[in-house]
Amino acid sequence: MLILKNMPYSIPIEIELTVRKYLREPHFSYIEESIFNRKKVSNILLSKKQDEILLIDSYGFVFDSIFAGLTEKNIEYIAKNAPRDYKESLLKILHDQEMMGGVFEIVKAMDEDLGESVTKNQERIKNVIQYIKDNRVVFEF
Repeated sequence: MLILKNMPYSIPIEIELTVRKYLREPHFSYIEESIFNRKKVSNILLSKKQDEILLIDSYGFVFDSIFAGLTEKNIEYIAKNAPRDYKESLLKILHDQEMMGGVFEIVKAMDEDLGESVTKNQERIKNVIQYIKDNRVVFEF
């Protein structure tokens, strides 16, 4: 039974499983790995509140589309509240050149959707990366 805002709701099990999968594994919500689908996942993350970020499975943080959707507030929340495996996943993707190339491909495409010469998302992700680098000890231990 799914509980929303402390109130139990009776919904079919198929729907409950779909909701749980969407919350835990948004990076598996697409079959075709197109830039459009990867941006979609990143935008889903951008819409999440800080405390909702930990609903995602820690394994998801090694996907470029998840990383590309992180905000400075998300990464700070993760640094302070996430279990070790979340932090290890973030360090893993940070050291993977191919995945980081994918991250920048996604945020650049997100900026292109906002207009010419916009670098809002590229700056956001650079700040996320800088936060991890500046607080490396927190992510290593």
